[in-house]
Amino acid sequence: MHKWLLATVAAFALTASSAFAADLPKATQKALADGHIDAKLLDGLDKELDVPKAWLDGAAKEKEVIVYGTWDDREFRAMTAPFRERYPFVNVKYNRGGTSQRTMQVLVALEQGRVIADVMTAIADATFHFIEMKALADLRELPGFKNLPQDIVAEDGSWAAHKLSFRCMAYNTAKVKASDLPKTWDDLLTNPVWGNGHLALSNHPDSWFLVLWNNRGEAWGKTFATRLFNDVKIQRRKEGMTAVTSLTAAGEFDANIPAPEWIAQKLANKGAPIGYHCPVPVPITVSQIAILDKSPRKNAARLFVNWMISREGQILQYVETFAVPVHKDLQTPTFLPFADTIVGKPKLVRDDDVLNSDANKAMIKTWSELWGTQGAAKD
Repeated sequence: MHKWLLATVAAFALTASSAFAADLPKATQKALADGHIDAKLLDGLDKELDVPKAWLDGAAKEKEVIVYGTWDDREFRAMTAPFRERYPFVNVKYNRGGTSQRTMQVLVALEQGRVIADVMTAIADATFHFIEMKALADLRELPGFKNLPQDIVAEDGSWAAHKLSFRCMAYNTAKVKASDLPKTWDDLLTNPVWGNGHLALSNHPDSWFLVLWNNRGEAWGKTFATRLFNDVKIQRRKEGMTAVTSLTAAGEFDANIPAPEWIAQKLANKGAPIGYHCPVPVPITVSQIAILDKSPRKNAARLFVNWMISREGQILQYVETFAVPVHKDLQTPTFLPFADTIVGKPKLVRDDDVLNSDANKAMIKTWSELWGTQGAAKD
């Protein structure tokens, strides 16, 4: 169990009216007010953003930084507004893309001697290709690196997590009784309310099932998956996690797995009849952020990543996207959607090493045979 995730409930004053808050970027002040977040949570930010003058001078000469990620354009622009206020001499160029663009295209370009991105996020199993090429910069030099728990950063500093994602189940509150929600994953196999297509799956087993398989072993994994497909008769969906979760809210089925908690929270905020529930243990994935070592804009990239993992960057990311912060001082229910179904439960964080393991190969083989496709989708 990861102690840094065992958040304790704290009573924070819902105010941002302090002298410190008045000195913050206007975009940050607005985010604090919109999110009802106490400006005191930013205490220590100045130290986190205290970077060498050479980085600032270098970034001013480089003039821009190219970021590849998964945020939509509106979210990214709103989320990074304080960065632009703090570093107006850095033009942030953002490219949203799928796994291939964020990873394979960057790798191919590197092999050709070209650098098409400075900062990359959510590189998942491609991480190992970058590491083999010795293509990633050491992030341990960033002031903010020490504020991240050791089990969500690379030992060699080649990457760090910038957000946590829970991979539990979303359910339609008009169709599902609270008493029927499973306490454990095995309970899904024994309660008949989930049978005959009432439970939907998107094809992303590596985002939730892999960590369970790796923890409980191959025998359990094969039995669970076989019964889930053959006995429960889950509904296979071709859509991604976001779309399937939206279909749950629309009532097309009763519940879906895996469901991103932040998507469920957005739908709930719009009044949709959707809830979120985590059987134990709670599957968690981390999204990495990394800098290409050969980046010609390395100083600007340092500024961006250091800001992204700072208190300010983490809070802005949460306010705009509901992404759970990784900063060790922000591990509280304040920043945790559906905290009541997560806090205090045993958790399993997917170590990305397992993506390159024999366990993953065995899991994918079993899953693909049951699903009836050539393979599972990417995160």
